Amino acid sequence: MATTAIPVSPTSLAVADGLALTKAWVFAVCSLVAVPAVAQTMAPTTAIPAVARTPGVFGAVCGVLLIALAVCGYRLQRQRVRLRTLQRQVQQAVHSTLQLQLVEQEKAELEQRLREQADVFAQLAHEDDLSGLPNRRAFDDALLREMASARREGRQLSLVVMSIDHLEQINDTWSQAVGDLVLCEVAELLRRSLRASDMAARLGNREFAVLLTSTALAEAERVCQRLQRLFGQYREWGGRSEGDIAVTFSAGAVQLGDDQAPVLYQRAKRALAQAQQAGQARTCVA
Repeated sequence: MATTAIPVSPTSLAVADGLALTKAWVFAVCSLVAVPAVAQTMAPTTAIPAVARTPGVFGAVCGVLLIALAVCGYRLQRQRVRLRTLQRQVQQAVHSTLQLQLVEQEKAELEQRLREQADVFAQLAHEDDLSGLPNRRAFDDALLREMASARREGRQLSLVVMSIDHLEQINDTWSQAVGDLVLCEVAELLRRSLRASDMAARLGNREFAVLLTSTALAEAERVCQRLQRLFGQYREWGGRSEGDIAVTFSAGAVQLGDDQAPVLYQRAKRALAQAQQAGQARTCVA
């Protein structure tokens, strides 16, 4: 049968050696104490150690041995105390290290959760809950940023504000859930149809906006016409069977001039109102 070696520390070995030395001292003392008794029983012709025949010397030797034994025992006791103290210190250090590692791990996990929550909150603060498009706050930030960039770099910038036609009628006829699905499908169509440099956002219930970078007003109008065709080609609005629901939009398009952001947006809104008054499903420019 195989045996497993048990590790022994140097301190344990020192204690064992000390105990062996103590046993040796005890044996020597016992031997010297027993010498006189043995000497009395021995024959007169037997040689008796001089120390046994001299009681004073014998007593002195025994006293020295006892003192040495006491010193040895005292030192061993101190060593045991130091060993126990060192063991406690090591255990406390290991416990403290483990506690510190646990605290650091919990801190890292908490920081990670806080970062994830901050990212989620930031996304929710700038994303429309229904469509997943940027919301009004994100649009306002992007409009200011793109206007500053276009003016700094001498680029053209166009803004389109569009409104889904007859959304209330869709809600009344097919339900609010179908109307919400239509809005989600509009958002997805805009995402697929625009350039990566452009930005679509949902501003309100049925109102969307599109920022067209490096785009003049005439090109912005052509983009709206292309979107109208894509809306007409899509035949499953609201998850209904082909042709049950038709979706169009009215739009107002403007190009960046010397306006501030609120003025530019109001110009686009006025153009949108003209398109709606003109019969919807059309784009007006201003």
